Amino acid sequence: MTRRHRLLHVVMKMDQAGSAGYVVAALVTTPILMLISPLRTVMWLVGLVLGVSGLALGLLGFLMAWGLTVSMARGEEIPERILRSVRMVPSRLPKA
Repeated sequence: MTRRHRLLHVVMKMDQAGSAGYVVAALVTTPILMLISPLRTVMWLVGLVLGVSGLALGLLGFLMAWGLTVSMARGEEIPERILRSVRMVPSRLPKA
């Protein structure tokens, strides 16, 4: 695996973990914000943290798309193990 593919793998894993963490953080902080709504300073702080983490997640998504596009434009084949490592699909489906 080349250095480019290792970097792409890291970016894809960080994007996947960041997406999951961002959804969990948003779902946890929403009820908390409802309870602390009179505390404007805390609301602004939580909003700022969610906003900055959303921007970081957007940057990771951009880097992932850019890395995949550059690899495809060069005619490189992305190793299957990289793609499988970021998919959350079971390797074997149960038999019906």
